Amino acid sequence: MSRRKEKRRIANGGLPPGAVPADTSKQPPISPYGSPKKFYVDIAFKCRDCGRDEVWSAEQQKWFYEEVKGSLYATAIRCNECRKRLREMKQIQLEKMKAAAKQQSQSPDS
Repeated sequence: MSRRKEKRRIANGGLPPGAVPADTSKQPPISPYGSPKKFYVDIAFKCRDCGRDEVWSAEQQKWFYEEVKGSLYATAIRCNECRKRLREMKQIQLEKMKAAAKQQSQSPDS
């Protein structure tokens, strides 16, 4: 199918193959210059950290935009393993900061 026919089909309310329809009433508010997403399709991306090829599925996008109310301008940039590793690193850093603050508050002032 040509691009022109594909665009015309989408403009007339048809969905591309494999698309998940969006519920615009559940999406977060957008700027006056943007428009809500009418449907979600799988998006291929390369992980920023490890370089692995991944797919952000249409169902994951629907959950992120409509349930979590994520920004409509945000996209996935890390694979699940790298996201998990980043969360763990942040948790360790938070624990270290709390321990340092506790130790500093317990030390006598000189």
